[in-house]
Amino acid sequence: MIDRENMQATLLDLLAIPSPCGLTDEIIRYIAGALRELEVEFQITRRGTIRARLAGSGDEDDHIARAVVNHVDSIGAMVRMIKPDGRLSLVPIGYWSSRFAEGARVTIFSDQGTFRGTLLPILNWNVSRDRGVEDVAISWDTIELRVDEPVFSADDVRRCGISVGDYIALDPVAEALPNGYIVGRNIDNKAGAAAVLAAIRQIKQQNLTLPRDIYVLFTVTETIGSGSGSAILPDISELVTVDFASIPPSEKSPFKRVTIASGDAAGPYDFHLTGHLQKLAQEKGIPYQRKVLEASHNDAASALAAGHDVRTAVITYAGDASHSLERTHIESLENVARLLIAYMTSQPAFEHDPSVTTVDKFTQQIDTSVMPRPATLTPDPAALIRRNRD
Repeated sequence: MIDRENMQATLLDLLAIPSPCGLTDEIIRYIAGALRELEVEFQITRRGTIRARLAGSGDEDDHIARAVVNHVDSIGAMVRMIKPDGRLSLVPIGYWSSRFAEGARVTIFSDQGTFRGTLLPILNWNVSRDRGVEDVAISWDTIELRVDEPVFSADDVRRCGISVGDYIALDPVAEALPNGYIVGRNIDNKAGAAAVLAAIRQIKQQNLTLPRDIYVLFTVTETIGSGSGSAILPDISELVTVDFASIPPSEKSPFKRVTIASGDAAGPYDFHLTGHLQKLAQEKGIPYQRKVLEASHNDAASALAAGHDVRTAVITYAGDASHSLERTHIESLENVARLLIAYMTSQPAFEHDPSVTTVDKFTQQIDTSVMPRPATLTPDPAALIRRNRD
């Protein structure tokens, strides 16, 4: 059984550590400490991605490995300009709307220390009954940061030590409710990291056997699109990404399920690896749904964009309101951890999956025995496919 209490405590720890993309050293140190506690070997790349290794029982001469990847960086902002009245204008870190910034409490990280503040719309607050608030455009040009210091000019701000380029982290305002819901900012994708660590903990405590080496990656630039990038070793043939996805509340029991995605904004995921995960979910009785994540971009897409020839698949936990006050449920995270354990302890989608192969050993996707023959002048597609397999 997955230790829900430990997984939730880990998530709350991760949410407490500020980690907007570019300011992720401390959360990586936390992950490293958790891996040391679990006696898992790992490396940290130059930019901060963790690459942990869970040793498999396979033949050492068979240089085929698999990987699970998730990110721990979050959205945030940066000081773009110090305004004459002592307020700060901002530029977002990551892709998120200023609509979700208004009213947020934040911490500013400068060379001289940390400062507190609030993100507010730019308007004349003297207007009776706040008239005019609704007229402010949804734009980062209409958001400013009010610093909680006695600063009333640009020189006042500079004397405090605040400068252009300083990082701004959103308060997580996290709540873990008795009914299992977890609410807050930056759940994407710290909840995924908590589920991955829970799966590793279970594997280590039960001394489960892994057929192949499993590399677990914790990336730090997914929020800006690069993500896994160069962190994937050449031996890795399969890459399963764990991430957040908003699920419509109208869907049946969305808070319990795992989503096994078929594709995202960058295109389809690997047919065979995705099917392998679906089969594992069915065998283990893990509630799941299939979905196309039309607006999503994650570590799977960045790995392919970086030129890695890997099979990709994506599993997500039930979420709501991405990049706003997000919400997930502990039961969905538990099911993600269960599916990860099923995957890591299973044989690969293909027992031997070299980087190059021959036509007679290449994979197949279409069952020609159930293909209808179109009433056209073109040749029978099933017959053509079978001929190319002979």
